[in-house]
Amino acid sequence: MNKFLALKVVLEQQNISRAAEILGYTQPAVTQMLKSLEKDCGFPLLIKNRHEIQLTANGQKIFPIINQLINDYQALEEQKAEINNEKAVIKLATIPSISQQWLPKLISHFQEVYPNSEFSILQGDYTSIPSWVENGDADIGFVNLNGDDKAGIDHFVIQNQHLRAVLPQELAQGLPDEPLVLATLADKPYLLLEEGLFSESLAAFKAIGLEPKVTMRLHDSLSTILMVEQKIGYSIMPMDAETEKLYQIQSFEIDPVISRPISLLHRPQGLLTSTAKHFIAFAQENVGGL
Repeated sequence: MNKFLALKVVLEQQNISRAAEILGYTQPAVTQMLKSLEKDCGFPLLIKNRHEIQLTANGQKIFPIINQLINDYQALEEQKAEINNEKAVIKLATIPSISQQWLPKLISHFQEVYPNSEFSILQGDYTSIPSWVENGDADIGFVNLNGDDKAGIDHFVIQNQHLRAVLPQELAQGLPDEPLVLATLADKPYLLLEEGLFSESLAAFKAIGLEPKVTMRLHDSLSTILMVEQKIGYSIMPMDAETEKLYQIQSFEIDPVISRPISLLHRPQGLLTSTAKHFIAFAQENVGGL
């Protein structure tokens, strides 16, 4: 299993030295593991050049099986840990705005009930998160499926999330406390928070026949908030009252309303630990109140 894991981490890191640090081995030891694995297989698995490390054609054929073995082994270890009342790790994948807003509260409340639970968080987008859940890199994912029913992945809508216009506090002063008409924002500098190939806000502008003045594209919600705070532009994103109080910003509802359905995706029930199953039920019951 260590050889399989070494192969996976090397491919993820694209660097044997970094992979060795993560795995807790020396670089020569990782190199030897890879050579030994290739010898066991009877054919080369990797192609290395100055810029990247890639799988050979034969490596591409067997790597999905290797990856599944790794995930199944980790699930086995987690299940054993649960039985022995040890720490149980839940692998979560989520988009940045969720990990910055209600996910910390959800995890904190869950750990009050299940103190032996631990979490590994993967931050991704609308495309990567379903793939991670499907191949077992994540147990559970939170994402907007954008109308894709993702046949083969268990999922359900857990929240209908409204997006708000977020402005620098100085610019927002004097504005009435009522929804901002989307069309009035089109000619102002727009900081676009990208969380996938599909953008709810760009689709909303397109629906009214306008194109916003995008001056910056970001992939992290906190960075977006800080840019807005510095009066670089406005953004459209989820925003809760507690987060808003921490920064020199102000958020407004939008007319027309921009919303997105957030789905909870998870691996098949038979591959989930009991702790992961408890978390799914806990999330379904509590997300609405966060």
